[in-house]
Amino acid sequence: MLTPPFPVTLSDERRLDRRRFLAALGAGALLASGGAWFARRRDARAGVTTAIAAATVADLAPGEARVVAGGGGEALVVRLNDGAVAAFDRRCPHLGCPVVWAAANGRFECPCHGAAFDARTGGVLFGPPRTGLRPITITVDEED
Repeated sequence: MLTPPFPVTLSDERRLDRRRFLAALGAGALLASGGAWFARRRDARAGVTTAIAAATVADLAPGEARVVAGGGGEALVVRLNDGAVAAFDRRCPHLGCPVVWAAANGRFECPCHGAAFDARTGGVLFGPPRTGLRPITITVDEED
């Protein structure tokens, strides 16, 4: 009769000792705190608006949009059909793809995943983003 070279039973292999338990607990706590930090950073970024100068709003025809530098990146400034002006961060909140103005549809669209955003509010019309476009505060300089 042969004896096994190392006498280990199945119950011993599945046994969780204190060291493994504490290591798993520490790893879980680290992952949870990291996720909370990233979520807080995203929420903090979403509430910030930045003033940019829109060159001459008179140059924008109703229903026309222009990409301008500002707000720590690029912004889309659109003159709505009623003459109001709106500006939003050009990055899609889903994965950061550059959003474009779809004049035929009167809305902002993300070409990466087909999301659409309201031109007046920046809110999500459809698609994967859970939040709308970040608004940018603009100063209108009609004298230049």
